[in-house]
Amino acid sequence: MLKKPVIGITVAHCQEELNTFPRENYVYCIKRAGGFPILIPPLDDPGTALETLDLIDGLLLSGGGDISPFVMGENPERRIGGCLPARDLSELRLTRLALRKNIPILGICRGIQILAVAAGGRIFQDIKRQFPRSFLHKQTAPRQYPWHDVEILESRLIQVLTAESIGVNSLHHQAVEKVPEGFRVNALAGDGIIEGIEKIGAEFCLGVQWHPESMPEAEHSMALFKGLVTACSYFGCE
Repeated sequence: MLKKPVIGITVAHCQEELNTFPRENYVYCIKRAGGFPILIPPLDDPGTALETLDLIDGLLLSGGGDISPFVMGENPERRIGGCLPARDLSELRLTRLALRKNIPILGICRGIQILAVAAGGRIFQDIKRQFPRSFLHKQTAPRQYPWHDVEILESRLIQVLTAESIGVNSLHHQAVEKVPEGFRVNALAGDGIIEGIEKIGAEFCLGVQWHPESMPEAEHSMALFKGLVTACSYFGCE
């Protein structure tokens, strides 16, 4: 019997993030998609990061707090939220190494932002100030309900979701501003905010700005997790 693809899920130790971004949602979705989830706490050095990547077949960059502007070489905006620099540095290192090794990656909310920064892109620290025409992206409804529609562009993502438009939840005030070289936009909100990016030519290297793990009964949500697990299997990651 072939073993299930192992999916590493990045997590923080902060109690606030444990309450706000439940780990069990990611674990549940990966298990339901046919993968074997393991949790990756912040790592201290490149050697440990490489050893960790040798243990996993796919990488899931989970949601969480804001990315520290200092690690991006920027000054802080006034509305910057709670930051965990140790997590930032660990996830940026893991993502850059995973990109070099062509390990399948799925970035969710904060995860799409980590993916963009790791690959050389840039994010809005606060879209309300830096992108004034944006609508409210931090929903006041419970997170399991959709908040706005997203247009899915011609891309690898549309092949995974098999839909041109989906309703998504929205729990962020940061977003991708500049797409890294070698990547493209694959999803947009109605106000022009980037809701998805992907690495061109990769079998599976996607980031989405919404939280599919909080809407597991939506077909398009589980399609993302199944796509990640399938990509690992396809490349002989078993």
